[in-house]
Amino acid sequence: MRKIAECCIGARVPGYQRYGTPTVFVAEKASGYSGIYYAYCDICGGMFKFNRWYRRISLICPCCGRKHTGIGREIMFTTDDRSILPYRLYMTVIEFKDKIEVRLTYDGMRFDCEKEKIEWYKNVKEVFALNIKDERADWKQIVEGLVVGETAIGYYTDVKEMWQKTALSFFHYRRIIKSGNLTILLRKLRACINQHMVNKGYSRKAFYLQGNESCRLYGSVLAIARKVRFWDAPVMPYNGIGRLSFKEWKEYRLKEQHLPENWEIHVEKIMKKEGMSYQQAVLQVLGLPNTSFVRRNLTYENIFAFMHAYSLPTLAMANEASKTFISMEPPVDRRNIYWNIDTYKQKVMQICKFIRTFYAQYMSVMTWKHIAGKIDLYIDTLRLWECADKITKREFCKADVPLSHLHDWLSVAVARQDDREVIFCISEKLKQSLRKNINGYNFKCIERKSELKKAAIELKNCSVGYSRRIGSHVQIVVVVNKEGKLTAMLEVREHTICQAKLFANDEVYKNVSVNKACIAYARSAGLTCNTCDIEAMD
Repeated sequence: MRKIAECCIGARVPGYQRYGTPTVFVAEKASGYSGIYYAYCDICGGMFKFNRWYRRISLICPCCGRKHTGIGREIMFTTDDRSILPYRLYMTVIEFKDKIEVRLTYDGMRFDCEKEKIEWYKNVKEVFALNIKDERADWKQIVEGLVVGETAIGYYTDVKEMWQKTALSFFHYRRIIKSGNLTILLRKLRACINQHMVNKGYSRKAFYLQGNESCRLYGSVLAIARKVRFWDAPVMPYNGIGRLSFKEWKEYRLKEQHLPENWEIHVEKIMKKEGMSYQQAVLQVLGLPNTSFVRRNLTYENIFAFMHAYSLPTLAMANEASKTFISMEPPVDRRNIYWNIDTYKQKVMQICKFIRTFYAQYMSVMTWKHIAGKIDLYIDTLRLWECADKITKREFCKADVPLSHLHDWLSVAVARQDDREVIFCISEKLKQSLRKNINGYNFKCIERKSELKKAAIELKNCSVGYSRRIGSHVQIVVVVNKEGKLTAMLEVREHTICQAKLFANDEVYKNVSVNKACIAYARSAGLTCNTCDIEAMD
């Protein structure tokens, strides 16, 4: 056993400038009480409560008038009132024969927001065990001699799962410390890991993390744990990249919501079972071909493009499509990346769906070169196809419609079916997620044009004009009371409630019980609310 590095932050006495001790501790009350904060000033010993904190940059104690600045520096802040906020921490890196441990010992405090009191803790311990021999990493927390938290780490999901569970997530990287140096400690830890891996026969790797300094200490230790588990995996930007946070990077660059659930855990199982490299296991889990072209171009940012391209009927078409999809993706530093990425994802998914839908019919003429020049036209054609009813689709199967005339043929055919029943193209999973019973009100997604017409007449509104828009991106949800009477209608667009109307387009907030049910419904269905038609309840 050998101590590699150590660092001490804070002391038993308050004083950030001298010891790096935090001077104020703040906790936001648990969900359901958003916007209520409890704080304790360590300068005067005063505890106070407030309900607004503009930009969370600084805080003035109303008891003594002291101004505290900098979250992770003078201010220890948590959004989870179960977290222990540290004020004095001792961090050491210990090297063993086959593993390295990052040990934390700290004193801290926790808010009991319900009872409005503070609980103090001494000698809380955390251990990040980096097992080089077995290529695994684990974390545990010990409070008052009992193990209260224990989990395997080394996966990219740790950044979210471990946030505000470990004391490291509360400290800013550029903060005053009592003794030692965080930069040197992390550098020695990385060098020690590298040396152990080289001794095992692996090549040396660089895994220094740049990015947001408010969470660099936390992100760096988790990135090192991930490297121990997946040595040949590319480094993920745990501290963000450019103007994107890691959460935004996962959503807009990795596009995590389109990946299989727990995909990296499955990757690890295959690596150990079949002796594969990280990249080979990723290809197998994601269903991608193990070709030189894919291996050469596979990055985290390109996974989405490859997964959709290689869902196409032929390998030649998939190779060409993947190049186009990668080139289509907007740069990371665009000002309007959020809108652009969503548009890009929809384009990729829709054009792939168009090809899979019509390939059997137009196999001889459908090449990627032909498709690539008319992507927008064929996406519009797919929308028309999704509006087509069974009669129109039967007529299409009988008619010999050339691919070049398909859009125009469908435009005319769909226009003719206005008086026929239309079943909206909404997945069963989405319909199920929007179907809820809240406070005696039934919320149900409208599935047919006839249902929409009936609801529009009953509520005296113009919702029937939305029939062409309703589908996977836009849904109309009706609210029915205990007596079976239709009381309200919601427009849901991309998981966001955009409108909420009562009879004759009155706003929902005018009916208190319906308004309250709609708020609870949004939470239950995982929807956000972007309308003045619903008012938040106190």
